[in-house]
Amino acid sequence: MIRSPHVVLTQADGSLAGLADLLRGERLDVEEHPLLRFVPPPTWDALDDALDDLAAFGAVALTSPRAAAAVSARFRAGGLPIVASPAAFASGITTADPLVGCFGSIVLAEPAAVSRYGAAVALAARIHAAGVRDPVLFPCGDQRRDELPERLRAVGIQVLEVPAYRLALATEADARETAGRADVLVVASPSVARLVARAWPGADQPGVRLVAIGPTTAVAARAAGWEPAAVAGEPSVPGVAAAVRRVLVRE
Repeated sequence: MIRSPHVVLTQADGSLAGLADLLRGERLDVEEHPLLRFVPPPTWDALDDALDDLAAFGAVALTSPRAAAAVSARFRAGGLPIVASPAAFASGITTADPLVGCFGSIVLAEPAAVSRYGAAVALAARIHAAGVRDPVLFPCGDQRRDELPERLRAVGIQVLEVPAYRLALATEADARETAGRADVLVVASPSVARLVARAWPGADQPGVRLVAIGPTTAVAARAAGWEPAAVAGEPSVPGVAAAVRRVLVRE
């Protein structure tokens, strides 16, 4: 009897909802084993203060659904009305969705630029092209790539970074065991890409194929020594599922 490929999804609970069911519907053996959790920051004071003073900002930049969800929750907890200005700039539809009902104007990064350069670079380019005034409010995680603030500051736009969540990574032992069970290992963040590369050196383990959710995660994996077998064309359920299929078709 031919064994179905074992696909392990390592993204945090609530991320890429429906991906596991979609792949199981294609008769794949799917395991969901998060190697990353999102937890609240030590205090909400910085984010709450910024949201209370939104008129002081030229734009709000969101590069992750988790940050957008935190902003939406704090917005509603404070009883704030829908804001006509500033506009919220989001890296994609999934990030934009929680912001509906908070911001009157939500501007998306160009999808082609997100696929080619990553969410942060694409969103920085969109903000610059829109000619927004500074400063830009950037709710973000405690561990992140600094591409968006660096690129905006390089063109003279000041950025205020405020904590919206923290990342809690699994141990290397957990990551090693998880990778060891996989034929295809899906990673959805640079932090997890670096973790699994440390725990399970991909170059020495050709039996495990790494699928990255996007170019930023792929860059982190390569830098850590593990070349992805495929990179999703977009950070979505269809995009990641298509990347998994590409890996399996090449077998």
